[in-house]
Amino acid sequence: MNDREKGAQDWFRKGTEAMNHKNWGYAIESFDKSCRLMPENLLYRQMKHGCIRKSYGDNGTGAKMAGMRLMGVKGRIKKARMSKDWKSLEAAAEEGLMTNPWDAQLMYDLGDACDQQGNKEIAKYALEKAVELDKDNVDFNRRLGDFLYAREDFKGAEKYFERLQKLRPNDGDIRMILNRIRAQSTIVRGGYENAESTKEVKVEQPAAPVNAYEEDRRARKGQSRAADAPGESAEADLLHAIRKDPQNLNLYLKLADLYKSSMELGKAQEQLNKALEVSNNNSDIREQLQEVQLMMLRKDVSEAEERARKNPTKERIVEKAKTMKEELLAKEIEFFTHSVELHPADLRKKFELAQRLFAAKQYSKVIPLLQQAVANPTIKSEALVLLGESFAKDGKLDLGRRQFEKALEGMNAQDRPDAFKNAHYWLGRIYEKAGKTDQAVSHYGEILAVDYDYKDVRKRMEDLEGGDGGMVE
Repeated sequence: MNDREKGAQDWFRKGTEAMNHKNWGYAIESFDKSCRLMPENLLYRQMKHGCIRKSYGDNGTGAKMAGMRLMGVKGRIKKARMSKDWKSLEAAAEEGLMTNPWDAQLMYDLGDACDQQGNKEIAKYALEKAVELDKDNVDFNRRLGDFLYAREDFKGAEKYFERLQKLRPNDGDIRMILNRIRAQSTIVRGGYENAESTKEVKVEQPAAPVNAYEEDRRARKGQSRAADAPGESAEADLLHAIRKDPQNLNLYLKLADLYKSSMELGKAQEQLNKALEVSNNNSDIREQLQEVQLMMLRKDVSEAEERARKNPTKERIVEKAKTMKEELLAKEIEFFTHSVELHPADLRKKFELAQRLFAAKQYSKVIPLLQQAVANPTIKSEALVLLGESFAKDGKLDLGRRQFEKALEGMNAQDRPDAFKNAHYWLGRIYEKAGKTDQAVSHYGEILAVDYDYKDVRKRMEDLEGGDGGMVE
């Protein structure tokens, strides 16, 4: 570990300790020094911004009169952009985020400046954050889509160009790029990228999986092996780097992410435990560890349910699957409850917690969480539908009806098919219960138009209309 990395990690530990004591000012100062020493480190940057948000009580707006206080900063950003002084632009954007860490334009400016300087990991984080804060901004989506396409992340680029197509349905350029991305994605998925012919692709067989850790261990014992050249195995490279620099926190986190992406969850857990130790029990890393442990439990539950499905007459197997599912739900509620306490402004986490509490039939706890979650435009429709269900399950049918009707404003069956059908189904049930047959039939009809076999809708509609529902011979 060089002096720069050691200094950054020392400040990171100080920042973590200050954060654990809710000393936000010193935590921000410490993480800022880590960022200055290692501007390419994503975790340091995220921790700094997270503490800034905490210092404002997660109010979503930053300092009082933030708009006026940012006028000077934004003037400097404009000047730096015109002169292509990307380092000054990055510094000004970071200064502005100290005043309002929820400012989407400042996050965009930070991402753009980092991209121009070749700091791709921070650029991706900041551009994604900008889009998250202002999801219908055409410029932000286009910049992020182009960035991901240039990095050959075709799946990610496709997501943002699809959103652009909805925002600008008549833009032929966007449609052309989206088609190009989809074609390129198909080529990569099919393995045609560097093949001279489809025959070559079919003949080539995948190599046997390599356990890089075991191979590396053998090498250190003097056993022979066919060594990977540097860069050929990300796993082996990271393990080698960790041996050389065991106090480098970022290496453990990168290796854990690598294992998570390949669903080697036991190994991911092992690396996160080491990261937790190196980071002096950092709360965000502890949360990542708990998330991996939940993934492992979900995998176990899925396997248990599959065994129960194949052995429906074996009570012990069926009961075990049921018990494991109940344990998973309890663990998830515990995890997301703690996560919401750590991130009170994160509306998606509140929605995740609400979904688990709904499954546990704790409707009185679900309702206030969803009333907040609907403020997030990306999950608004789903949150409103679940809020309507919660009111209905709690015996407040009229309140439920209002949420379903609000959810259906601007919603269509193509974008959100499950929420669309569920909202109409509940409205049909509510009107049917109230004896308002025409309204019930209308809502059931909306469902049958897109899904003829949805739940018991066809039978309900036939019963309401009488007989065969007016079938034409």
